[in-house]
Amino acid sequence: MRKEFNLSVRVFGADNYLCHYTSFDSLCSILSTMTLRVSSFARSNDIGELESNISCILSSEKVRQVEQYIENHCNYVSFSIDKRIHAKYANPKCGYLIPSMWGIYADKSQGACLVIDEKALIHENNSALSRTKWYKFIDITYSKCQNLQIVSSKDTPEETAQKLYMHLLGTKHISWSSEQERRLIGVDLPQTLSLKNGVIRGVVIGKRATEEQKEILLSVLNDPNFACYNQLYRDIFVCQEIIGANIYTTNMGTYFC
Repeated sequence: MRKEFNLSVRVFGADNYLCHYTSFDSLCSILSTMTLRVSSFARSNDIGELESNISCILSSEKVRQVEQYIENHCNYVSFSIDKRIHAKYANPKCGYLIPSMWGIYADKSQGACLVIDEKALIHENNSALSRTKWYKFIDITYSKCQNLQIVSSKDTPEETAQKLYMHLLGTKHISWSSEQERRLIGVDLPQTLSLKNGVIRGVVIGKRATEEQKEILLSVLNDPNFACYNQLYRDIFVCQEIIGANIYTTNMGTYFC
C-alpha cells in the first residue's frame, strides 16, 4: 500500500464526492477487486420502487411491460452525497457521517463508508459506460406522494423508461430522505464499475470495527494478489468517532504504517 501523500479529511466534503456505505465483508470484497457491483431494481430494498405509478389509457398491458423492462434492464448504484453545500436542504448531514446510513447499510457502524470521486469514476469507466444505451447521475427526489403519470401507448417500454426516468427511477417516498441519495442509473449497465486509478478518495472505518477486522483489512491491502495492492494511500483511511449525538472522523494514526 502506498505510504506517501497526505489527504486531509476535510476534502471529503467536495461537491463531486459520493459516499457508499457497506458492510465490512463487502468492503474487503470491494477492495480486493477494486470494483463496485451494480444493482437491479428487482433487488431494491424499497418496495415502493417496484410500483411504477404510471397509467396507459389504451393498454394496461403497457404498464406491465414498462415495469418488467425496468426490472430486467434498468440498473443503478446508490450513493449518499454531502448536501451541506446546498442551501435548499434543511439540516443536511455530511455525506459520510449520516447516522441512519451507518446503522442500516454499514452494519451498525461495524462496516465502512467509501468516499468516491464521481468525475474519476466516470472517467475510469468511460469505455464500459459508453457502450450502454444511456446512463445518468441523478439526485433522488423525495415526495410524500408520487403523481400518476400517463404514458403513450405508442412508446416502447425503453422509450417510456428514458422519457420518465426521474419519475420511474429517481423518485422515492420522503421517509427515505435522510439517505441524501445520488444515483447512477442506466440501461444494461456493466455488472461492476472499476474503482482503480484514484476513484476512491477516502475510506471511513466504522467505530465498532474490531481489531481483528482491521487486521484482516490490512492483510487485504498488503496482498499483491489483490487489485487494491499499491492502489491506495495509507492516509485516506480514517475512523468513525461518536461524541454525544454527533459523528466525526479521526485519523487512524500509524495503524496502517
